[in-house]
Amino acid sequence: MEINAQSPMIPAAVIGITQLLFAELSTAEVYVKADDLIRVIEAQQQQLEEQEAQIQRQKADLEALRKQVEKLHRARPSPSPPQAPPSQDPPPQSSEAPVNEQDLDELHHQIEQLRRDIPSNSLPPPRAKFDQAVSEQSDIEAVISSAATDWPGSIPLLGSAMKVKISGYADLDANYDTDALVSPAQFVPADIVTFDKTAAEGADGQTSFTVQTSRILFETKTPWNGREFKTIISMDFLQDPSVTTPNPRMRKAYGEVSNVLWGGSVLVGQDWTTFADLVAIPNTLDFQGPNSVIGLRHSMVRWHKQYGPQYHFKVAIEAPDSQIFEEALEVARWPDTVFVLVSETGQMHLQAGLVLRDLRASGDPDSAVSTTGWGFNLSGTFNMPGALSQDLLSYSVSFGEGYSGLLNDAPPDAAYDIYNNSLEALPTSAWYLGYQHWWTPCLYTVATYGRVRQKNYDFQPGISYKKTQYRSINLTWTPFPRWLVGIEALYGVRQDKNGDRGSLWRTQFTTRVTF
Repeated sequence: MEINAQSPMIPAAVIGITQLLFAELSTAEVYVKADDLIRVIEAQQQQLEEQEAQIQRQKADLEALRKQVEKLHRARPSPSPPQAPPSQDPPPQSSEAPVNEQDLDELHHQIEQLRRDIPSNSLPPPRAKFDQAVSEQSDIEAVISSAATDWPGSIPLLGSAMKVKISGYADLDANYDTDALVSPAQFVPADIVTFDKTAAEGADGQTSFTVQTSRILFETKTPWNGREFKTIISMDFLQDPSVTTPNPRMRKAYGEVSNVLWGGSVLVGQDWTTFADLVAIPNTLDFQGPNSVIGLRHSMVRWHKQYGPQYHFKVAIEAPDSQIFEEALEVARWPDTVFVLVSETGQMHLQAGLVLRDLRASGDPDSAVSTTGWGFNLSGTFNMPGALSQDLLSYSVSFGEGYSGLLNDAPPDAAYDIYNNSLEALPTSAWYLGYQHWWTPCLYTVATYGRVRQKNYDFQPGISYKKTQYRSINLTWTPFPRWLVGIEALYGVRQDKNGDRGSLWRTQFTTRVTF
């Protein structure tokens, strides 16, 4: 075969062979460097072992010399009493050699030399290259290990009194709904479709997987002059419950300082509404919880003080941004005002709360109408007696006019009367009951029932919210302290003013790992 020197295949072949050779050389070079590094490590290890053996030999020599010195000291003659008359018998022959002072001094010199040669810690000195890093790491570990345990999981910042804690969990919810629901990411009875159901809404059943409820929490605490400054920022990924795609959402963001304003604490930022009782919320796997739970977050300024070991008092002004009006747009003028009294003992928890709201809306572009809203809530928990002392009963009863937007179902607070150009607060009542039973120390069941009912006016449309029900029961297992696995059955019902009704079952599987 004739080879054409001008053929473009020759340079390409040469380049390919060259790259292959260099690639092989590069790989070989990596192996050579790795072998060299292994040999260096083995040589250093051998050197350390030889140093340890040398130290042991020096210790043995030192011990032998010490014994020899003691023996010479015992052989040295002590001052003798006055000489007795010479005996006629010949003096006995000593078995010890006569003591030579020069030899004794030489032995002392050898002992001192050996002591100087042996390191004080009897271990080979570490390599100087890593001394600083090891020292810094030891300092950090010492600070962390000596930190106070009053806030488990926190880390002190070096050079500061502040402690930091990062926590949260990764959560997966797998759901199957038997009918149409417009919020597949969470179970809200108010979102059950009551008429004109479509397959896109899940009328034929739908399965959904979501990690939107996964959460991350960042906290700090800083003591200062008898006070404590605390900050919290938390977020999840449930920005839009109508889809299962994760989108970040701010949950809480506030700062709080203790022992100010008559000995109470002041919180500024976004937190759960003061009207809510988080202690009394049933421990459902469903992220939303019962329809009748007061569970909204607001921007606020809150003052809180504890009176003795049993009582707490809270007062807050909160943003009115959650108000919902039928046929009108919100026009906020005054913030919500909340008063809460809490009583706690070893057996029970009891909370009473009152919220006052200024409801203003614009149904006509040229005017605004207003009314007053209010709500009262009584909630708590009770530890069961006797053999069921580990079980917990939780409850809540609330009622009022124009407060319903604070509930999980979030029905309208008020309705606009287009005939009389007025705003009417909607009377609402809500309650729930939950019971948690422990089968074993790591296996429990929670059963919950909730109900919300709202009075309708004649001028409201027929599709207006009237009432809902919520039922759930679960079995939850915690095989390890930071891992939870559970399954839950839920049933919800919605009924409108005109009698239209929708219901569905949901089966939910949840697994959650905390950190």
